[in-house]
Amino acid sequence: MKIAHSSPFAGKPSINTPSIFGATTGKPILYRIPVTGIRPISITAKGLVDGLVIKDGIISGTVKTDASFFVYITAKNSQGLTTKRIKFIIAADTRLLTPLMGFTSWNAFGSKVSQSIMEETALTLIESGLADYGYSYVNIDSGWQYKYGGEFDAVMPNPKFPDMKNFCEKIHSMGLKCGIYSTPMLKAWGCPEEYEYIPGCTRGEPDPLYACRWPIGVEKLEKNNVIQWDEWGFDYLKYDWTPCDPTHADRMKRELLKAKRDFAMCVTVNAKEWYWEYWRKNCTSWRCNGDSLDRWDKIKAFLDGIDVWKPAVCGGHYFDLDMMETGATVWNEGKTRITEEEALFAFSMRAFFQSPIQLSCDLQAMSEFEFDLYTNDEVIGINQDALSVFPERIMENETKDVLVYKRKLENGDTAYAVFNMSEDESRQKICFDGCVTVHDLWLKKDVAKCEEYTCCVKPHCAALFRTSVYR
Repeated sequence: MKIAHSSPFAGKPSINTPSIFGATTGKPILYRIPVTGIRPISITAKGLVDGLVIKDGIISGTVKTDASFFVYITAKNSQGLTTKRIKFIIAADTRLLTPLMGFTSWNAFGSKVSQSIMEETALTLIESGLADYGYSYVNIDSGWQYKYGGEFDAVMPNPKFPDMKNFCEKIHSMGLKCGIYSTPMLKAWGCPEEYEYIPGCTRGEPDPLYACRWPIGVEKLEKNNVIQWDEWGFDYLKYDWTPCDPTHADRMKRELLKAKRDFAMCVTVNAKEWYWEYWRKNCTSWRCNGDSLDRWDKIKAFLDGIDVWKPAVCGGHYFDLDMMETGATVWNEGKTRITEEEALFAFSMRAFFQSPIQLSCDLQAMSEFEFDLYTNDEVIGINQDALSVFPERIMENETKDVLVYKRKLENGDTAYAVFNMSEDESRQKICFDGCVTVHDLWLKKDVAKCEEYTCCVKPHCAALFRTSVYR
């Protein structure tokens, strides 16, 4: 399948950061500016307030009071220079004002994950150029846990993770951030087979108020575990149980707010829509769907009922369509079971609905197509658009297996997506208010100047384009 090719280490500098950045007042900031272009590249910043410095393209420090200000980033190499303005917002409980981008371990490695694997993955993000498109989080899913102990009476890592503090320091030294997994359940999902019982953030007898197939304990140990994660140096928590309830989410949220570090939190896996006001206010992201898998029926199912989340999504708070199912994973023995069209559908869906984008495959085994899929800066730009307006469905066919959505963008353009879940090619005629320039985002080129456009989409595939007023 033909899509635009990416060359992260060629040409004039391109600054691939969103136009907005958020951080919590009084907590450490670590912000690696993603820049593509021929090396070496000099990166400077004007407008940094007291407490912030830039070194080797990484902004770090702490801002002790609430603030809102503009920073002008300039990247220069032998081919030229580029400047971009970024609005910084420093306030209470503020981070990830656009969706998280990074890597998570579950589909890639399952419970076989280890410290050395994750450190190698982080290095690959840097060396491949993926980090220069905005992939900045390195998140450990289930498989790290062992049993309670240590200075804080918290869950300790198993022998595959010999030094969590050193792990976080290594990730931070690259300018990246790191995440960890837990649950309020007595026993975590995804335990390594060699361990019979892997605990979550509760202990003791099952709590009768939360009696279900996956019980929660009466002894609540969120505080112990957050203190431990904070001391190790983590930046993100995937908190996983079902059914997700605001009571246990809030117990964890309150402890994360007390941490010295700035923690993002994703609630998963069954965060129902009737609690949407809580998720919108308190969670960086949330899930109400099954785990992703490289099967077409699983991919297209993510669109079922997605429109119900329109009132909940806003800047800094996003509905999560789970980790990417593309590439070589622990489940497909290194051979993906979906077509390139289906992979493009999966990425387009996450980009257009502003889901977090977490790669979860063996990055060493990426094909050229997969790399180009993950690194299309124009498609990523739709995902990272600071306006964060939830898409509106504007068309559907009779069988509802071809859906057309549109979204307003911060620069005044309009983005469109056509999702073809049918077995036949789709031809959708879309009418505009006046003459517009139609720009295909996957091809990265203008394709028409018109008042109506017929978009042809292959089966099991998607199209993304944006329109601007033609002058």
